[in-house]
Parts: sequence; C-alpha cells; structure tokens
Amino acid sequence: MRKLLSLIQAGAKPIIGMVQLGALPGGSRYRGGGIHTIVQAALDEATLLAKHGVDALMVQNLGDLPVGARVSSAQLAWMTRVATEIRSRFDGPLGLNFLENDAEAMLAVASAAGVDFVRIKVYVGAMMTPFGVESGQAFAAIRARNALDAAAVAIFADVHDRTGTPIASGGFAEDIDYATRLGGADGLVLTGKTYAQTLEFLRGARERVRSTPILVGGGVTEKNFAEVAKLADGVIVSSSLKDTSGAFGAFVPAKVESFMNEAKRVRSQT
Repeated sequence: MRKLLSLIQAGAKPIIGMVQLGALPGGSRYRGGGIHTIVQAALDEATLLAKHGVDALMVQNLGDLPVGARVSSAQLAWMTRVATEIRSRFDGPLGLNFLENDAEAMLAVASAAGVDFVRIKVYVGAMMTPFGVESGQAFAAIRARNALDAAAVAIFADVHDRTGTPIASGGFAEDIDYATRLGGADGLVLTGKTYAQTLEFLRGARERVRSTPILVGGGVTEKNFAEVAKLADGVIVSSSLKDTSGAFGAFVPAKVESFMNEAKRVRSQT
C-alpha cells in the first residue's frame, strides 16, 4: 500500500475525491434501514469520481454529524464493509476519515479493508470543535498501527483544522513540528478558516518541514487549483464538485470533469 505517498513522491499532485456516506447505525442521525443503500450510494460516488480520473478516494461518515468522541461498533462494521467494497473495485489510493476523530477505529478499519491512508483531524494538542473539546490522537494512532501490524497505512494529520480552534497551542509552527517529528505523521493536511489562511498555512509549513507531504483539506476549486498546486503536494476535494457547492449534495459529472481537466492542464506544466 502507501500508494498515495508514492504518487506524492513522484510529483503527481494527486486529487483526492471524497465519498461521503449517509447516516450509519450508532450515529446521531441514523433512523433505520439496511446497509445496501449505503454501500450502493458509496459505490456510485466512487465510480463517478474514478471514471473522471480522480487519483484517490477517501471515505468519510459525513451523514453522522453531529458526532461524539468515539464511533460505535456498528459504525465500525459498516464502514469496514463500505471500504472493502470500494477497495475491491478501485485500484488507486483509498483513504478513510471518521469525523469522530477516533484514531483506533480508523486504523482498525484500514487494516481490515486494505485502506491506504487515514486522515486524523486532531492529531496533537487539543481543539475546541463545534461538538466539544477533542484531544490529539497521535499516541492512539501510532499504538494502533503498531498493534495491528499496519505499517503500510499512512497517517495524514490535520494541524489547526478550520472546523476548530486550538486550545493552549504554542502556535502553528510548533504544532507542525510536534505532528511530524514527535507524533510520527507521514503527512499533513492543512485547511485555514479562509482561503488566504490556507495559503498562509502552506507557506509556513513549507518553511518548517520542507520534505513532508502536504495536502490541502478543503476550499480548493477549479479556479484556484493552479495556485494551490504550487505549494501543496495534493488536494482533497468535494464541495466545489457538488450541486449545492457544499459538503452535502450530489456530485455533478460536468463539474468533476472540468476540475480534472484543469488539474491535468496544471500538472502537465509542472
């Protein structure tokens, strides 16, 4: 595995498309129903994204907002099924993010389903989020990866993610250092509260950790991809490709195709 890291190291500037699930059992919004609807919707999104040349996919339980601190056993089981089904049909890098920021659960699913990487939104320090205080998961993530013999699963750590506010932080530069040097993250995910702050984060991180892979976690559009690609090693996209221009909604094939055409144009020139 580690396909995403290989793409980054080759200078491919991969585009990572989100496959965002409906409510899972144990989540706050689940109201019954079988797993087949969830699986089919996920496969449909994955197929559409792959058809238009998206380089990697990442599965996320968006429908479970608002979230708690840990996932339920049912969420863990259903996510494993979804990831396994996508893995069996998609050869590219496959990632996973539980919005509950449950690192142990993410590594468990990843090791069982052949997932290539996980995204952990609070990795070091602590953040005040809309759903309470979340603490860094570096210890839990590294311990789980070792215990599960899952060294091939790459860990991408968010630092100062836009959905929260750092608590008693020594600053962005210090937390970048902690996430990589002390926390052992394989790569970073950076997303400011504004697009301007995202660029500021990227420039600051490049000065601090020049060789560490950096992804932009949100706010990337067809119009700004060229600028982002000068600083980042890859991007995670979802909202700009949907009919709502927001996280919740359906992908518009024409938007996906247009974004990927722009990405190919930019990448051909670098």
